Amino acid sequence: MSNGRTHHLTTVSEKDLVLVPLASAEPFLRTFFAVHPGPEGASARLVLRVGSAAHPVIAAIERMQRPDAMTPCYSIHWESEGGGPYPAFDAELTVDADEDYNGFWVVLTGAYAPPGGAAGQLFDAAVGNRIARSTARTLLRQMRVEVEALYHAQVRSKAS
Repeated sequence: MSNGRTHHLTTVSEKDLVLVPLASAEPFLRTFFAVHPGPEGASARLVLRVGSAAHPVIAAIERMQRPDAMTPCYSIHWESEGGGPYPAFDAELTVDADEDYNGFWVVLTGAYAPPGGAAGQLFDAAVGNRIARSTARTLLRQMRVEVEALYHAQVRSKAS
């Protein structure tokens, strides 16, 4: 039953190229989430950054099983660790092959409802959506940097 209110959802879709073989995507992404443990019952505690500002979120992350998917896909829901005027975010994190399988794309696609009613929607239209996209890009960059570092450490340890 509807209460007459509509919820404006803002979508975000960003991606980043990780220079690690596609076959290694899933174990390294699992490791990324494991080194950012959340409080009891949560999958991860991620620190989202925009410029010099940092804001922790608690994320529930679940591996999604898709019969037609050849690459990992995760369902992600995060909310602000400390509350406040930050929206909850529901997304899918997918892995797409790069052209030669020596790398893979991490793609974050999701949506959030700007908090604060009409004023929040105006803020979101003016600057909030740009902040959300920048936050997503920064998170994906952090994932890329950490996954590539883990991969290179593994390569070095095998060479010794």
